Amino acid sequence: MPKDNNRYTLTRWQKIWSSTLYGLCRCVAILPRFVRYYILQEFIYFILHYVIRYRRRVVMDNLRNAFPEKDEKEIRGIAKRFDNYLAEQMINTISLAGITSKQRMRLLHFPDVEYYVKTTEHSDTVLLAAHHGCWEYLSTVACYDKKHKLLSVYHPLSNSALDDVFKRLRRCENTELVPRDDCLLHFMRHRGKEQKISLGLIADQNPFRYHGAHWITFFNQDTIFAQGGEQIAMKFKLPVWFGYMSRVRRGEYKLCVELLYDGKEEVAPNVITERYVHRLEAVIRECPELWLWSHRRWKCKRTI
Repeated sequence: MPKDNNRYTLTRWQKIWSSTLYGLCRCVAILPRFVRYYILQEFIYFILHYVIRYRRRVVMDNLRNAFPEKDEKEIRGIAKRFDNYLAEQMINTISLAGITSKQRMRLLHFPDVEYYVKTTEHSDTVLLAAHHGCWEYLSTVACYDKKHKLLSVYHPLSNSALDDVFKRLRRCENTELVPRDDCLLHFMRHRGKEQKISLGLIADQNPFRYHGAHWITFFNQDTIFAQGGEQIAMKFKLPVWFGYMSRVRRGEYKLCVELLYDGKEEVAPNVITERYVHRLEAVIRECPELWLWSHRRWKCKRTI
């Protein structure tokens, strides 16, 4: 697997800090599954839920606004299950330090892989996902689909050492990590080569408010969504897929995909993004605790 040249721009102390953190992840990753998911996860859940009450007000406000039809007992139940899922997600991420690409395929089942590969084999494609389920497993798609190189778009962290740790955890066969601000230029430079490209985007990020933003009703609230995936798809006539997860058991998920846009249909601006948003909301409603309720998704307010 190619080395990440960005790692060598770190200072000596940043490299030491990064290597130490990654080494700790490796130590946890080699623990037996039972220890990681039924002892360590429960301990982290206890700390998150009962001790530090991690972003409790944000989580509760988001849930109350999203589900006005649910009573307080139901809301608290979702919040409790969310904290347990968040602890599991931490274990999932740390465990990436000790598993191979083949082992990843046992953790993310992809029953639609033959349909997906056959449908996309002759073109580049855009894969839109979300912070639902274990999003850190999404690069596993590249292990199943050898005909496409996955450009996994990520948002760099302000802490360089921690950012380096996450890049090392996210490395995967047939995958290239691309910073969010460079994804369009990187895609244009590499498209048209022998291996097709799949552009993977976590599209439920909270973008900055921008002039002319298109607001979409998402969980009863006016919401801005990033338009990058749609814009690239429309510009290059690429199919757009929606990838979403369901939980099999602790640490194991199933990935399903749906075609949102075939690259040929004549659609108005924002239609592709709206299709993504409506399907995402439906998926979250089926299993709300698997979405990242702790981030401030609705901090931008619409002004009339």
